[in-house]
Amino acid sequence: MIKAGSRVKFISDTGVGIVRSIKGNMAYVEVEDGFEIPALISDIVEVEIEEENAAIVKIGPSDPKPSTSHAAGTNDASTKKQRATVRGLNNYGRVSLADDYEDDEPIDLSKFRKSFTAAVAETEVDRTPAVPEKAPWEVTDYLVKLLFVPVADTDKAAENADLEAWLVNDSSYTLFYNIARREQRGGGLCVRTIDSGTIEADSKQKIKLYRRAELAEISTLHISLLPYKPTAFVPRAVEAFDLELHPLRFVRASSFVENDYFETPAVEFILASSDELADTSAPVIPASAPKPKANPAQQKQSTKDEEVVDLHAEAILDSTAGMAAGEILQAQLARFTVALDGAVKGGVSSPKRMVFIHGVGKGKLRYEIEKELKRSYPKLRYQDASFAEYGYGALIVFLK
Repeated sequence: MIKAGSRVKFISDTGVGIVRSIKGNMAYVEVEDGFEIPALISDIVEVEIEEENAAIVKIGPSDPKPSTSHAAGTNDASTKKQRATVRGLNNYGRVSLADDYEDDEPIDLSKFRKSFTAAVAETEVDRTPAVPEKAPWEVTDYLVKLLFVPVADTDKAAENADLEAWLVNDSSYTLFYNIARREQRGGGLCVRTIDSGTIEADSKQKIKLYRRAELAEISTLHISLLPYKPTAFVPRAVEAFDLELHPLRFVRASSFVENDYFETPAVEFILASSDELADTSAPVIPASAPKPKANPAQQKQSTKDEEVVDLHAEAILDSTAGMAAGEILQAQLARFTVALDGAVKGGVSSPKRMVFIHGVGKGKLRYEIEKELKRSYPKLRYQDASFAEYGYGALIVFLK
């Protein structure tokens, strides 16, 4: 009969323990690690000492224990002899607890409980809530870059070496891509493909080796990107834009920065990103940070003959919070159209030329402006504005 103090084993599990208390049909069993486990009385059975001993089987004959000092008392000698006799009869069978456990000193379980509790208290527990894993189709990380990497095995400094152009797809999407160079043909603009193909997720592809003399001739690359996945996925917009490459950027040592893809510093351009607003919103500047120098384009004021229109998002919008990149682009194009229409219809009072400051980014705004000029104002002549006066990223349109 099972009662408090009975040694029991679990029917549906391994291990044994001692019943500490019984409440109704529940028994609270203390197991080896000092914890009490509630169990139905019907799920445990009492283990007799002799039954437990019978489960202990010695694999081979045990060597006799070395005798202690000859000065031991008669009782000790008698006890050893008795144990040796038991040992000789049970080399391959049952052994007694007295023979197998000579240390009869009781164990104070309370000490183990206290030490265990103290160890748990000292252990630092990470209580940061676990972030649930996303399904494959829910993963929308998207980052595409174009890097110009100095050719290895050369003694030249980065700003003097030939450069390799690499397309880096640091995302979970596979990309169809086309990289072309813009050219003037018969008085108009066209593009000539440099490289095209497919680039797998989380990989990089060499596009072209540029000799140092060729870099001075590069002005604009036309880039098309189509992201997709072989399985179900969240679609992203197909992108086609111009990337303006200013030769001066390739001859400045400060333009070559450390990156996560090559061991050597490289000139890096972000072509596409999951956080589209990062490229268009105004940077956050700490109050303690020194104020940046004003852009020469922003310092230039309109005159009677020349009107300057700043198309930066922060110049035409009170805030870009909550706006998608496409919405910001539409606002910039609307500002461009209204300003140019007003000047064209102004007649004699209109300025002779207009300068539109679009900034240096991925070239989407510049691309859309040129497309609008070709479609709606084919007779107007335009070109890059003076770098000395307006810096990079400005377009001048001649009205008269």
